Amino acid sequence: MLRTISRIIVVLSLATLVVAAIALYRNGLPEFAGAPAPIQAAAQPSATDPLAFFGALQVAEPRQVVLGVGGQVTAVLVEEGDVVTAGQEIVRLDTTGLDNGIEKAQIGLDLAKIALAQLGEGSKESELATAKANVDVAKINLEKLKEGATKEEIAASQNSANAAWARYNELKAGPLQTRIDQLRANLDKAQIALTEAQRNYDEIAWRPDVGKTPQSAALQRATIDFTAAKASFDEATAPAKQSDLLSALTAAQRAQIALDDLLEGATDADIALAEARVLSAEAALERLEELAGASDLAAAELRVRQAEIGLEEAKAVRAKGKVVAPIAGAVIDLNVEEGQMASAGSSVAVVGNVAALKLVINVPQDDIERIAVGAQVTVTRFGTDKTVDAVVQRISPVGTPGAGTATFPVTILLPAEGADGFSPGMLVSVAFSEKSE
Repeated sequence: MLRTISRIIVVLSLATLVVAAIALYRNGLPEFAGAPAPIQAAAQPSATDPLAFFGALQVAEPRQVVLGVGGQVTAVLVEEGDVVTAGQEIVRLDTTGLDNGIEKAQIGLDLAKIALAQLGEGSKESELATAKANVDVAKINLEKLKEGATKEEIAASQNSANAAWARYNELKAGPLQTRIDQLRANLDKAQIALTEAQRNYDEIAWRPDVGKTPQSAALQRATIDFTAAKASFDEATAPAKQSDLLSALTAAQRAQIALDDLLEGATDADIALAEARVLSAEAALERLEELAGASDLAAAELRVRQAEIGLEEAKAVRAKGKVVAPIAGAVIDLNVEEGQMASAGSSVAVVGNVAALKLVINVPQDDIERIAVGAQVTVTRFGTDKTVDAVVQRISPVGTPGAGTATFPVTILLPAEGADGFSPGMLVSVAFSEKSE
């Protein structure tokens, strides 16, 4: 990229110098005097004077290599100036995500095909069995509500409520004093054992192998026992957390509500709700029984086709992940580096046929009528006598305003054969041998 920019700057600098020289040649060198002279308009060339212009050769039809998908560039396989063939890979992207997309689409297609196959293997029967079971459960619940709770159910609910309230009261009141005394005794006992083990260890602490002695092992056990006893004592004597109290109270209240509901029996609203559930389950069963198997089959076939389209689209996106040269030619420009994150739609390279050249010159408005599309011109390589005949391919209908005049871009196309010795970037002059009509 930097080499290309440098070449363009050099060419434009030379072109500026040459155009300035032509202007001096046409208008004459200025004369300097002691007093300023009045400003006069520059003399215009005669309509019969030959037209001559300078410019730099370009590739006639360069092609941008545009990314179809974004991603990280893992490799740049060409350099500027390399000759490539159409379809040759020039940049490699990380396509892990695209490959995963194809795999997911394939899995979706396989699942759709399995579902389609299951329709012919009795999957409808399993749905009907489930719907019938829902009807039976709804009817059983309705009958239980009408009959009321049994003695066993009431006793079980009473036990649950008692246990929940006991748990809440225990947390609220804290542990019994007897439990605290027992835990304190265990802690004192562990403290004595630890002190004794520490004394025995200190008596032999001078020995190099003290870590391997029974006294060392006994000290470790005593330390562990003391830590466990202290943790139990601290946990028992610590006040209950507000969150634990709230949770226990909520559980007790729920158990009490469940017990009260059993004792009071089902209300008319409860029975009405249970009857509505029976009707809903029966309606669902009836719809399943009335559905035609053909409609289910058609829906499954459509899901398979949808999955097939998804797989085709995933493969099409994956194909865009391969960055290739659109035409045969030379790599004119590279705009990407290895490791770079490139976005979809960005141009990473320019490829062109260096044998097909063109020249774009800016013709002043006073001379544009002397040029016509198809006019023959002579192109000369700057600094040499090497020439080639070319033709005016296009004249822009829109000019660019400038200082006191306007210029119109004129495109001149060099022949595909016979332009040996001419290359993109070369500075050339172009002369119109005769007036174009």
